[in-house]
Amino acid sequence: MENTALILIGVALFLLVIVVGLLSILIYKLFKDKPQAPIAKTDSEYHPAILDRMKDLEKVKIKRIDLFCPNHPEEPGEVTCSICDKIFCKACIKPFKTMHFCKEHLPLIMKHDWEEILTIKTSTTDPDQGVRLYDIKKSIFEKEEIPTYIETHYKINVDQDYIETYLVLFGIKEYTLDLKQKLKEFI
Repeated sequence: MENTALILIGVALFLLVIVVGLLSILIYKLFKDKPQAPIAKTDSEYHPAILDRMKDLEKVKIKRIDLFCPNHPEEPGEVTCSICDKIFCKACIKPFKTMHFCKEHLPLIMKHDWEEILTIKTSTTDPDQGVRLYDIKKSIFEKEEIPTYIETHYKINVDQDYIETYLVLFGIKEYTLDLKQKLKEFI
């Protein structure tokens, strides 16, 4: 009888240890998953140079939504449309010649006659003019909904052993005069 009582006490203690252990694990997971509030520093605790860098970073933060396909928010964007400059997943973008277009703008490319509006020579040592052309192209599309696209052309100079790079802006023929007016200061 004494042996049976000792065995029952031992089993009860063993079960008690297991229950306490399981409760400890559950409590640990509860507190571990609970988000901790970050220790906030006031602006006065940072060095002025760090504050300046933090302000600069706020200006260039990319919106998370811009990294995903507008049609499939769960899919990461992989390719940019040459007309609207939005980033799309592989299912929403279609290649045409050497460029890619979203499903909305691919018919636009195929249905219209396109004309060369402007050609500029760029270089790796002075890319500012090329960057500015892309910015103007994007601005014209966003503000005035005039579609354009830019092709990159290369010319190999074998004699002097270098490659020339040209950016060529194309627009729909009906908008040619309007686009040339808008790009007058750029030419």
